[in-house]
Amino acid sequence: MAAFRVSRIPPTVARRGALAAGILALLAALFVGVGILLPGTVEVTRSVEIAAPPGDIFPFLDDLDAWTEWTPWGDVESRLEGPPTGPGARRVWDDPGIGSGSLTIAASRPPHSVDYVVEVEGGAIRFEGTITVEARDGGSLVTWSERADLGWNPLLGWTALNMEESQGRQLQESLERLRERVRTGQPGGPTAFPEPA
Repeated sequence: MAAFRVSRIPPTVARRGALAAGILALLAALFVGVGILLPGTVEVTRSVEIAAPPGDIFPFLDDLDAWTEWTPWGDVESRLEGPPTGPGARRVWDDPGIGSGSLTIAASRPPHSVDYVVEVEGGAIRFEGTITVEARDGGSLVTWSERADLGWNPLLGWTALNMEESQGRQLQESLERLRERVRTGQPGGPTAFPEPA
């Protein structure tokens, strides 16, 4: 019967392996530690001037069905619940790409502002937003602000680091589309801008 011999790992290889494992553990601990220390809150604000009075802009803000005409919500399979406009109007989704959640209008002050709440995965992540319309000479200034508290999750801390730029870009693009949509008429009319890629 043949005997099996177990070869020993050379000491230099064992030391290198232990060193590599130690460096990886240190990097993982550093990643988690920095992620915990990063701010878990995000606040993003963008504005656009629109050559229309607040009364012409507000219907696009107070009606979640109209949001599909100027925000990315047109690309997400969802359903509307509650009243068609104003407080309690709600959009609900369960999308494989972005998870499940809801967007609800919390307050509506025609023709000046709309407050809303977005809850993702049963409230694990919560965004609060406000869109205000301020009359300006010959038009209006529309300002969109979103705030989120992502908690102490280290991965979300790293995510929050990039959200001001990525979320800000999304808000700005939506506001530009809103400006074009207001120029072409009332909510529900023909879309005058290309669908997002």
